[in-house]
Amino acid sequence: MRSYFTISARRVENLRQQFHDDLRRGVAAVETAVCLPFLILMVFAGVEFSNAVFLKQSVNLAAFEAAKVVVQPGQHSDRAVNRIEDILTSRGVTGAVYNISPPVDHQTARGVPITVTVYAPANSLSMGPISFMSGRIMTSTVTMARM
Repeated sequence: MRSYFTISARRVENLRQQFHDDLRRGVAAVETAVCLPFLILMVFAGVEFSNAVFLKQSVNLAAFEAAKVVVQPGQHSDRAVNRIEDILTSRGVTGAVYNISPPVDHQTARGVPITVTVYAPANSLSMGPISFMSGRIMTSTVTMARM
């Protein structure tokens, strides 16, 4: 009789432990189902905004480098345009538009302020299914005096 009671108590304890384990697994499954969409959204948002920062830096670099090239004596606008295209192509930026004002040639006088403006659509580097930056334009303007 005593051994029967001991076996039953163990069996009850095993069933109780199994019930608690199943309950913990169920709670973990519900927590995952609730939190996973938010975690995925945060990952895609982080990637998207990192790409936006990279694009802004690329546009800034392209405008600065083009202005640095075009203000040097003997240079002209075509050389600056090539520099902009080289930088943006190497960084994978597509759809950029740029403007050099006033147009520079060999006769442009010293001291004339030259303005280089570069525009790029913010979704040109977008990778994920969610695009937080669609419809926005990254812009950078640099003005330097002709040397």
